[in-house]
Amino acid sequence: MNFRDKYLVFRVINHFGWLLFLLLISSASNAAERIGLVKTYSPVATVIREGVETSLKVGSEIFEGDTIVTDGNGAVGIIFKDGAVLTLGPSGKLLVENFLFKPAEKNVSFISKIFKGTVAFASGAIGRISPESVQFETPTATLGLRGTKILIEVE
Repeated sequence: MNFRDKYLVFRVINHFGWLLFLLLISSASNAAERIGLVKTYSPVATVIREGVETSLKVGSEIFEGDTIVTDGNGAVGIIFKDGAVLTLGPSGKLLVENFLFKPAEKNVSFISKIFKGTVAFASGAIGRISPESVQFETPTATLGLRGTKILIEVE
């Protein structure tokens, strides 16, 4: 292999390396951002993320699009990035459909779907900045936040 051939191989490898690096950086920047953390749970609470069900524990991360599920004796408490606190009681199922928290731009949103169970919610910064941006959808109604604390039961 002469010098020119070695140089061409080096350039191809170099370009491939840069391409791989850029792909890794772009996928990292598109990675989901944590929106909350599990602070309490008992005894069984799970999250369904991208079709995979995983047990929750204290410190588990919550992401937009997660479905939270509790069994007949279960409960889970979550603290969100804006300081909101949500508790899902026994036999519950809730989807965190949309969570956007960019307070400097006043671009905020918290939308959840409650399929079943009891939900206690104490609003955080999103509820203070834009109460109309906090919504809970149930099979029969959509509830907006007009105060700081709500309790919703869906059978």
